[in-house]
Amino acid sequence: MSSLQFSGRIRDNVSVPVQQGQFTPSDGGRPQRKLSHQRKYEVAALMSDLSIETKQVVAPATSVFEDTASAFARGTIIPTVSGPVAVEDLIPGDFVETEHGPEPVVWIGSTSYVPNIEGTDSSLTGLYRSNAGAYGDHGPITDTMFGPAARVRYQRAHLRPLIGNDSVLLPMADMVDGDRLIEITPASSVQMFHIALRHHAMINVGGVSVETYHPGPNIKRTLGPDQYDQFLSLFPNVHDFEDFGEMALPRTRLEVIRQLTSG
Repeated sequence: MSSLQFSGRIRDNVSVPVQQGQFTPSDGGRPQRKLSHQRKYEVAALMSDLSIETKQVVAPATSVFEDTASAFARGTIIPTVSGPVAVEDLIPGDFVETEHGPEPVVWIGSTSYVPNIEGTDSSLTGLYRSNAGAYGDHGPITDTMFGPAARVRYQRAHLRPLIGNDSVLLPMADMVDGDRLIEITPASSVQMFHIALRHHAMINVGGVSVETYHPGPNIKRTLGPDQYDQFLSLFPNVHDFEDFGEMALPRTRLEVIRQLTSG
């Protein structure tokens, strides 16, 4: 299987300050220009004629943009119809095994975790490690690293009468327990990835049921109209937000679940 070769280097993805024309008071009382950080995103998309388009996009280093490319660390094993494949070796058009059968990869995004980025709006400030053997025979034989964009299935029978479904998607951060899953801050750069399939789906990664990429139903409200075009520029295979389709499961936070079930 061919390797998807992104043209940039890992260190090229380091976020850099870009002037936005806003002023904030400095410690000395004089105004100083407020800086917004940007980062490089590298994407590959399966087009309607089955060709593959690759591009680099410089966009804000904020969670809504970083979520497109920060679910799986380089080396993460993805189940495909041809067997286990490292995420960096996937290419658009490969078929991934999902909980409901094979689905083609239609988009791959990549950026980098860079240590010691402080004072920014970045959500990519740490990673999560699922320990080898933590999930028994169904888990990995080596540790698996996830990024903040990874969301996992949370399944409880008592949720069905409350929300009409026994499963929801929770961010990886909500699942940290200090044993099977721990938060880590690597000392060096780590290349990160996310993948989108023809339909939003769940895949087994390192013994954990993890979602593929979807911007979510509230993406327009999260972005605001002034960022619509910039966000969609990351997806050359998509013409409008409706093209992402429906989500396989709803998203929430563990705190909300606890509030719902506390009564």
